[in-house]
Amino acid sequence: MFLRLFFMYRSFINYSIYTDAYSKKVCKNYGFTSGVRFSYKCQLENHPGTFLLVLFTSTVLILAYIMRIFEIPYYRHNKDNVEASLFDDYFNSIWLLVMTITTVGYGDYTPNTTMGKWVAMFAALWLIYDFTSCFVRCEYF
Repeated sequence: MFLRLFFMYRSFINYSIYTDAYSKKVCKNYGFTSGVRFSYKCQLENHPGTFLLVLFTSTVLILAYIMRIFEIPYYRHNKDNVEASLFDDYFNSIWLLVMTITTVGYGDYTPNTTMGKWVAMFAALWLIYDFTSCFVRCEYF
């Protein structure tokens, strides 16, 4: 499923109005390349709210799925635990990630595996970096 989403995303980026022949010609005249990074910058400048919403949503969904992959074996191994079916529901992974990213951290769901903790740390740091860099870039456009 994620491979299909990846191909859909790549076709959107490769065949957008910022990577057509005219854009490549204009970019070449000004001395830079028309690629994925240029498309991101143009999307961020023209539609900052939509770009951030899509970026936040896709990051949360992908990282929640990765978190679930790392956490399910731990919880299924401990069947006598009350929280044995905690990560069977995909929404619980999304909840955990959003609470980690927004630094609310209720503590009702926590990652127990080392890789799950790494995913949570990466998610928090990635989205802090991503949001601050997007706001700084919007200021300079």
